[in-house]
Amino acid sequence: MTRSRRFEREAHLGSGADLFRRASAALVSWDLHRRAGLVVVATGPATPGRTVILRPRSGPGAWLHLAAPCEVTEVVDRPDARGFTYRALPGHPERGWETFLVRHDPVTDAVALTLTGESAHATLLARLGAPIARLEQERITRRYLAALRDRP
Repeated sequence: MTRSRRFEREAHLGSGADLFRRASAALVSWDLHRRAGLVVVATGPATPGRTVILRPRSGPGAWLHLAAPCEVTEVVDRPDARGFTYRALPGHPERGWETFLVRHDPVTDAVALTLTGESAHATLLARLGAPIARLEQERITRRYLAALRDRP
């Protein structure tokens, strides 16, 4: 049985209400995922029940033609936070969930992106290539965090 891995990462994006609006719009429209180097197949923005299929454009996942189907399970839409959670669907190389949240602190005016998730290898290929699968997961997490920092 593969052990699950829980993680939380955060990136400071800058400050201001305008940055919060732009960053959160990029998040829920899947632009964060596109900027991180993924091909996104979705029929609209992140809404509960929406299915999205993610495919890497580079790295081992692209070479192996991997697809990562996910379903949005929850959406956050508050004046100070916006984002969503999705879960891996059958066919995804990992089993688990991930939350993407852009927050705006009204006191400090700071804007941050937080990624939280839990996953375990779901396929034989992911289990056999566990070290590479973990490295690839870390790489895409870093790219997610950089995607809005560079250009919200």
